[in-house]
Amino acid sequence: MNRLVHTILLPAIMLLLMACNFTPQTSIPSCAVSVERNAAVIGCLSPGDSWRLERPQYAVDRVGYGGIVLVKAYDGQYYAFDLSCPVEASSTIRVGKADALMVTCPVCGETYYLGDGLGVPQKGISQFTLLRYRTYYSATGIITITN
Repeated sequence: MNRLVHTILLPAIMLLLMACNFTPQTSIPSCAVSVERNAAVIGCLSPGDSWRLERPQYAVDRVGYGGIVLVKAYDGQYYAFDLSCPVEASSTIRVGKADALMVTCPVCGETYYLGDGLGVPQKGISQFTLLRYRTYYSATGIITITN
């Protein structure tokens, strides 16, 4: 029995595991992200507030593939996402301005909810969430966004 497991079952299981299709987590290419802003200066202090950055404002800014949208969710946390719609996967096709922590792609019409930090598509058009970036909030009110 032990020999059967080692010679037939174990290789069969390994073959099955290797044959599974890998599904990527995003259609957006990886690009450098590094932005620091004061939450009060950009007006992103209250739950439901949002701020977007489509192009670098300073030489040190790195804004990802299509830009960044930052939201302060109702749980008090900050979340940042790439502005590029995963359906269109273009750096020039960006989701619209956040309204009630929702953004919509002007081309495909997919709507994404940002308030839970997941960027989940709401209409089922996209198979991907928005690409999320790391956010850090310091005691001095500085928000750092990185990947």
